[in-house]
Formats: sequence, structure tokens, C-alpha cells
Amino acid sequence: MTTPQPSAGPASRSGVRRSGDEYQDLIAWGAALRVIQPTSDVTQLEIEIKGVGNVDDVVLRHRNRGDRFGQVKWATRTAFTVDETFMTERTGQAKSLLQKLYASYQELRDPVRPPVLELLTNRGLDATHPLLGHVDGRTDLLVPYAADALPASAAGKQLEQWATHVGCDRGRLLEMLTHLVFRTGLTVSSERDRAQVLMLAAGLRHGDDALRRGIDAAAAWVRGGRRIILPSDVQHVVDQLALQASDPRAVLLVQAIDRDPHPEDATESVNWVDLYEGDTAATRCRPWNDADWQTMADELAQATHRLETAGWRDILIRGALRQATFFLVGTQLPAVRGTTLSYIQSRQLWSTDTARISVPAPERRHITTGAGTDLAIAVGVAMDPAEGVVNFTRAAALPVGDVVILTPGEGAHDQVIRGPGEAVAYAQLIRDSVRAELERHPASERVHLFLAGPGGLALLLGHRWNRIRPTTVYEHLGPGRGYAPAFNIDA
Repeated sequence: MTTPQPSAGPASRSGVRRSGDEYQDLIAWGAALRVIQPTSDVTQLEIEIKGVGNVDDVVLRHRNRGDRFGQVKWATRTAFTVDETFMTERTGQAKSLLQKLYASYQELRDPVRPPVLELLTNRGLDATHPLLGHVDGRTDLLVPYAADALPASAAGKQLEQWATHVGCDRGRLLEMLTHLVFRTGLTVSSERDRAQVLMLAAGLRHGDDALRRGIDAAAAWVRGGRRIILPSDVQHVVDQLALQASDPRAVLLVQAIDRDPHPEDATESVNWVDLYEGDTAATRCRPWNDADWQTMADELAQATHRLETAGWRDILIRGALRQATFFLVGTQLPAVRGTTLSYIQSRQLWSTDTARISVPAPERRHITTGAGTDLAIAVGVAMDPAEGVVNFTRAAALPVGDVVILTPGEGAHDQVIRGPGEAVAYAQLIRDSVRAELERHPASERVHLFLAGPGGLALLLGHRWNRIRPTTVYEHLGPGRGYAPAFNIDA
């Protein structure tokens, strides 16, 4: 994936303009990739098309639902926010952004196929604004918050000011806001990563050079006056630039501890963010209710079943998730059913079918607890979890007789696994070590699994977790906070 490079200095006025154009070209190339997605209902891309008001920068036409009309806004610094000035300031006789968006909605208004207006920007939202600070993180919409605002509240007064500003009543403004999506915080790096993921999912070469060629192709469409881009036009670019590298992949998006800015890119997706305790990805470790672990497992099983029923066997995993969830995903799309899983780990593509690179077998240490016949396995790749795992098994009174610590021969640290070939080898060796321990512990009825390492390794390990025993995988709650039993897997 792309490695960002520092700027040489402050951008000139023309540099700002060119950066803004390139940002729009990047978003347009990402949209073009949606046009050729096998399961997408996007029929064509339109760039700076006439007749759609001011939301003409990037337009996606859909076969089965309302079309999406995007207004792209670039800022030289992401510290600049979508605030009151940004929304309502006028220059000379020109309309403000809010006025333009409202007028565009009136032009596009269609009760049969309601349009979706999108504000696409690298700016963040003004968290202190009485309305903009309450855009719903699940939908990127200002409703229902704005609709529920009492007239005397700060939000209600702000809504009335906006209605006066665009020249309508509260109801008409709320109708427009129901269809206005605030796609904020779309940084250059995140949009480049997104485009490269879409290229990978489409079976295209997805390195920095290939991405550069795709962005340049989008820029050429604009310079050449191409306003309507059909699937055949995108495929022509792919063929002309020799970008095709493999068959397309499905995309499984798992939004566990954080939301993804582009859920529409996924072939299948699950969203569990609201099930978790905590307000940020860093603090989301466990759900509010323990029963929701099973809810997650059931929803994931349904999503993976739909993928397999549709014939997908090569699947790209995306999303923000923790160790136990990575492992669960791997177990639900196992090697024994002929699936291949891929995940972008630290800007490298880790795939379950990557040729292994020989690594030393992990070292095994045994700590006897004598509390039962079950076996606890602590996989310590990024760190040695021995003390925390042993303390937890005792405090939780788990029926564990032995805790087996598996660590790399060179010691646990965050640079042990240097690439996908080594990750595949470690996944195989860890599984084989567990099988060997079960031969030594024939009375063990369950494996209690604790993981400390890259998420991609947990995914690869789960993918190969067969011929073991019924397994409970645990989620780490943070230093000194122990673990929570997350998912139960039949293996």
C-alpha cells in the first residue's frame, strides 16, 4: 500500500488548486472501480455532469436505488473543519455551500427514486457546532437528531437559522438533510488505501504505480471532456494499462470496533460497533452484554454463508477488529472448505495461500495450574502474555491443568513476522504445536485460546484451526484487566 511522503513546504495557490484537482481525481478513480465490481448495482460514473446542480463532481448511477451525487471539497489541512463558516459563508454574489446543496436537492428531488447528496471532504466535523457536532456516526446523516431538536434548543435555533439562510421552512430543510450524507475525514492516505483495496478486490494490480496510473486515467477523462464513464470505459483503461492480475475477490467488511468510511464497497458486511462498550475504537474491547458475542458469531456465520452460497472462494477481509474476531472470521471461512482469505496487514497483503517461508518452530513453555483437564494455549508473537494469562485462568477458575506458552524462538516482539510467507508458516506451526499438546493431554475437552500478535496472524490461524478440540477464544481487555471469553468454536 501507499507510503506517504512529506511535503517539501507550504503549497502555493496553484499548488492548492492542483492538489484539490488530484484529490477529486482520486475519489473519481475509486468511484470508477465501483462501476466494475461484480456485485455492484452501480451502472455508470458521471464526472462534472450538467443538470444536477452543484453536486456534480462525482455521480454514481444505480440500477435499483436512488443515485448518489457528490460534491468534493478539498482543504490543505485536515485541521480545517466543516463548520458554520464553511457551510454558510458567501463570497460576493455566490451562494453558500448550504444554499447550493439545498438548491441541488430541489432540482434532483424525486419521491420514487430519492437522491443521495454527499459532501465528500478531507475536513473533519466541528464537534462544537449545535448541529454539525451531532452527525450520526452510523449513517453520516444529521437526522434524526436535527428533526428531534426542540425549537428553543441550540440545535433547534440553528436549524431555524439555516432554514432562513436557504429561504425555506424547517420541514423543507429537514427533508433535504434527510438525504444529505456528510462523508468527512476522507484523507488522501485513506482514500488511496481505499482505492488500492478496490483494485485488489477487482483483481487488478494495486501497487503505488498502478494506483498512479488509475488516478491519471480519471484526470484524463476530465481533461478530455468525458463526462459519462461506463463499465466498458473502465475496463478499457484496465486493459490499456495492463492492470488485470487475477480474478476478482469478494470483500467481507467486519465493523467490530470502528465504522468504515466506505461500507458500500463491501460484498457482505456486518456492523457491531454499537454493541461494544466504549466511545472509541481504542476503548471498545467487549460488548455491553455477553450474549452479544453469540449475536456477532451468528451474524458473521450468515454473512459468510451468503458469500459461499454465491460462489465466492477468494475473499478479502476488511475492517477494524480485535484478535478474537480475526480468529473467528478465519474459522468461519476455513481452508477445509476451499476458501482463500486475504488481509492487508501493515501495508502488506497477507493471503492464506501465500507460499510459506521457513521459520523456526515456536518455543513451548508449560505452566502447570492443576485446576482441571482443559488446556490453555497462549500465543505470544507481539508480546509474551504468560503472566497475564496464568493470572486470569486462576482468577476466573478455569478448569485448566496446563497453560502452554508459544513464542517465537527469537523472542516475542512486534517485528517477528516480516511478511505473509512467514505468517503462513507461523500459523501452520502454531496449529501443529497445539495438536501435539493435545496428544500429550488426551483428557482435555476444551482449548482456551489467548492471542497476542498481528490480527492477520489470528486470521490465518483461525483459517487453519481444524482437527483440534472445541475452542474458546478470549479477548484481551487491556493491561491488568484480564480477558473476556468471546467466541466458542467447534474444531
